[in-house]
Amino acid sequence: MGDLYLNICPGWNFTTNLRCSSVGRIIMAWDPSTFDVDIVTMSSQHIHSVITPKSTGVSFQCTFIYGMNGKNERLPLWNSLSHIAGNCNQPWVIMGDFNALMEIEDRIGGAVRLGDIQAMRNCMFHCNLSTIKTVGRKYTWNNKQEGEARVFSRIDRVLANASWLDLFPTVEANYLPEGEFDHSPMLLCFHKNDNLKRPFRFFNMWANAENFIDVVQTNWEKPVFGCTMYKILQRLKWLKVDLKQMNKEGFSNVEAEKHQTLL
Repeated sequence: MGDLYLNICPGWNFTTNLRCSSVGRIIMAWDPSTFDVDIVTMSSQHIHSVITPKSTGVSFQCTFIYGMNGKNERLPLWNSLSHIAGNCNQPWVIMGDFNALMEIEDRIGGAVRLGDIQAMRNCMFHCNLSTIKTVGRKYTWNNKQEGEARVFSRIDRVLANASWLDLFPTVEANYLPEGEFDHSPMLLCFHKNDNLKRPFRFFNMWANAENFIDVVQTNWEKPVFGCTMYKILQRLKWLKVDLKQMNKEGFSNVEAEKHQTLL
């Protein structure tokens, strides 16, 4: 790895994806006195690992991403993540520079077409991954140009499955000022859990349940009196209760082993 990295983090372990990319696009470093890390797979766009904090002994899967610039070049990345998801039975988090957008509003200063966001959205839906809470900079990259030529994009993200979010309910991704760089550094913050009330989260896997449409329709057809906004909010409250119950009852076998969620 060279003297530079060893001097910055003495005693740490390092790995790269150099064997998959001639320029070694991803560097992963960890303190072996704090974490046990097993490298599972890697490619030119990802390093997938199993991390076990020594303080808890609870393992989770973690994938570090550096996506290619071209849409077609990123297709192997989406395939790799889908393959990992199909074999994942643990809490799982992925993070990094995807070089891809997920929402129409993820760019300022340039047009965003549906085709620009569809591949990543489809992959995250298939993998049952949701963006974790973020603070700080919304747009994580800019082209450092002046005036009307300036472009801002949100291409760096942290996403996780339901069981990882349950394991770390207070986590948030803090995007710091970019300074002289084009990307904002991201700091993953784990806050103390002092009787925290967990926010309600909708997980994509629920939409695959056989009774999902019936649950939504039943709550939406309940009579409510009041203004339109009050009616919507009340029905959403009822729906939230039923979705939590559906989660406990409807994902009890194979699906629960893969996506156990304690709400």
